[in-house]
Amino acid sequence: MRRLITTTGLAALIAVTGGAASAQTPAQTSGHTAGETSAQTAGHTASQTAGQTAGQTAGQTAGQAGAAAGRAAQAVATCRSADLDVRFGAVGGAAGTTYREVVLTNRSPYRCVLRGFPGVSYVDANGDQVGAAAVRSGDRGPLLTLPHGATATSDVGFAQVDNFDPDACRKTPVWGIRVYPPDETVPLYLPLADQHGCAGDVSPFGNHLTAASVRS
Repeated sequence: MRRLITTTGLAALIAVTGGAASAQTPAQTSGHTAGETSAQTAGHTASQTAGQTAGQTAGQTAGQAGAAAGRAAQAVATCRSADLDVRFGAVGGAAGTTYREVVLTNRSPYRCVLRGFPGVSYVDANGDQVGAAAVRSGDRGPLLTLPHGATATSDVGFAQVDNFDPDACRKTPVWGIRVYPPDETVPLYLPLADQHGCAGDVSPFGNHLTAASVRS
């Protein structure tokens, strides 16, 4: 009798314990796991999609802003000779060359842009060119936007022509210089007193004129 009670009690204990250890059926457990997995996958996919969309939107916005800025710059016209006054600025010297600032001022009521090198050459009293045009010095430089009254300056070098071989130089008196603003075909003129240029070819020895790109 004691063995029977023990066996019966044990069976009951096993039954109770087994019921507590598995409160859900295999089907319920499988469904719960699948649901969790599906939710996690959906959340991960949604997060990825949202991140990709945000990145694409930000990239498109930045690209559109850059394009708009480029169009705005293109909408401002290049400064024309008729819009510009020309004058000499500061003067300096080094190693047999006198440097003069050639200053271009926007006199129009509108903004305009300049970039690059002016064309500079000596001319005689008849406006005819004397010798070679100025050789470009340095790089092209940035685009300059000039509102009304603003200036752009090129540093022009005037070599001492007596330093060249006289036969090669053929020293000639000049009236002044002719200046073509960057990307322009209409010249401006500046007089120079007691100035000479080389009518001959001195390129094997140097340059009688040099011009740097415009700067602010």
